[in-house]
Amino acid sequence: MKRMLAVVASAALLGACSVTKPPTDVAVDVPTSWYAPPLAHQGSAQALTQWWSQFEDPVLTEWIVRAQAQSPSVASARAQVFAARAAYFGARAQNGPQVNAVANASRGVTDPTIPLGTTLNAGVQASWAVGLWGEVESRQGGALARQDAAQAGWHEARVLVASELAQLYFGQRLCREQLGVAARDRDSRAVTAENNVISERAGLTAPAVAALALASGAEGAARYRQQEEACERQVKSLAALTALAEPEVRQRLAGAPYPQALLRSPRMEQLLSVNAVPAEVIRQRPDVYRAQREMVAASDDVGVARAALLPSLSLSGSVLRNRFSGGGNEGSFNTWSIGPISLSFPLVGRSVLRAQTDSAEARYEAAKVAYAGAVRQAVAEVEQALVSLASLRERVASTDTAVAGYGQSFQATEARYRVGLASLNELEEARRLKLNADSGAVALQQERINAWIQLYVALGGGFDPVNNPDALKDPS
Repeated sequence: MKRMLAVVASAALLGACSVTKPPTDVAVDVPTSWYAPPLAHQGSAQALTQWWSQFEDPVLTEWIVRAQAQSPSVASARAQVFAARAAYFGARAQNGPQVNAVANASRGVTDPTIPLGTTLNAGVQASWAVGLWGEVESRQGGALARQDAAQAGWHEARVLVASELAQLYFGQRLCREQLGVAARDRDSRAVTAENNVISERAGLTAPAVAALALASGAEGAARYRQQEEACERQVKSLAALTALAEPEVRQRLAGAPYPQALLRSPRMEQLLSVNAVPAEVIRQRPDVYRAQREMVAASDDVGVARAALLPSLSLSGSVLRNRFSGGGNEGSFNTWSIGPISLSFPLVGRSVLRAQTDSAEARYEAAKVAYAGAVRQAVAEVEQALVSLASLRERVASTDTAVAGYGQSFQATEARYRVGLASLNELEEARRLKLNADSGAVALQQERINAWIQLYVALGGGFDPVNNPDALKDPS
C-alpha cells in the first residue's frame, strides 16, 4: 500500500508539469489610427446592437428578426454551438475518473476443495487516466475555445443575415424609386412618339424622324419593364428570406415608412460611430474573435499531441458485493481492490505519434496565420467603408447639381422642340442626360445605405465576447 501511495504521489508531482504549447498571445501589428476619413468616434458594441432601430422602421426590425430565425446559415451556426458545447462537456467527463456499475454471475468449480456452486457479485469499478503533462487541461481548454469560436460564428451569421435583409429591403424601396424615374421617362418618350406619328401623317415630319421617336418610346417602355422585373424579383427574394407569404410582403412594404427623408438628411452621417482606436474595433469583430479562439484550440491540440509521446499513468479499482451458494453452503462477503496502477511509455509506433504532433503543429501555424489575416482584413474593411462613405458624402452635392441642371436643360429643350427650334436629336440627348442624372441620384442613395450597412458589418454588428446573446438560449 505504501508503494502504491508513493506511485500516486509521484504521479501527482508529475501532473504539475506540462508540455510546452505554442503561444496564443500572437502580436499582430494594428495601426494606432485610421488611415481613412474619420467619422464620429467612441463607437460601442451596444450602440451597434440597437443600430437598426435608428431607421425608425418597425417593418425592417421585425423582418431582420424573422430572417435570422428562418436562416439556414444561422441555424447551422447555432447547431455548431450545441455540438461544440457537447464536445466540451464530453472532454470534461472523459478526463475525470470513470465509474461503472458491474454485475457478474458464474457457475462452476474454481477450487477442488470447493464444491460446484454459483457466484454472484455486483458493485462498482473505477478507472482514471491521470494526465501527467497537462493534456487534461489542454483537451478541455481546446474544447472550450472551440465552443467560444462557434458562438462567435453564430453571431457572425446573424449579422450577415441582417445585412442581407437590410440591403434587399432598402434596395426594394429604392428600386420602386427607380421605377418611378423609368415611368416618367417612358411617358415622356411616349408623348413625343405620339406627336411625331401624328405630325408624320400630316406630312410635317419626315418618316425617319418619326421612326426615331417611336424607337425612343419603345426603348423607354423596355427600360421600364426591365426595372419592374428587378423590383418584382426583389419582392420574391424578401418573401423567401422572411418566410412570409408574398401578398403579406407587398402589404407590409406598402405601409412601411419610406426612407427617402432619412437617406437624404444630415442624420445619415450620424447612423454609426467608429472608435478612434482600431484595436478597440477589432475586439468587436466576431470573425477575429473566432479566429483567435481557433488558434487557442490549435495550440491546445499541440499540447495533447506532444503529451502522447510521454509516459502515461492509469489507475483502477473496484468495490464488489459477492454471494456464493453451492454444496449446501451459502455466504456473502465484500471485496475491494486498488490497482493495477499502470505506467506505460510508447515504444513501437512513435512515428505515428510524431506525425500526429507534426500535423497538430502545422494546424496551429495555419490558425496563427489565419488569425493575423483576419485582423488585417478587419482593419481593411473598416477603412474601405470609411473611404466609400467619405466619397459618397462628397458626391451628394454634385449629384443634386447635376439633377437640377439636366432637368432644367431638358425642360428648355423640350419647350424649344415644341416650337420647332430644337431637333428631335437634341431632345433625345437632353432626355438621356436627364434620365442618367435622375437614375444616378437614386443609385447614389442605394450606394450610401449599402456603405453604411457594410460599415455596420465591418464593425462587428454589436458583437461582444463578454456580454453577448447566447446561441444556446436565444434562437433568434
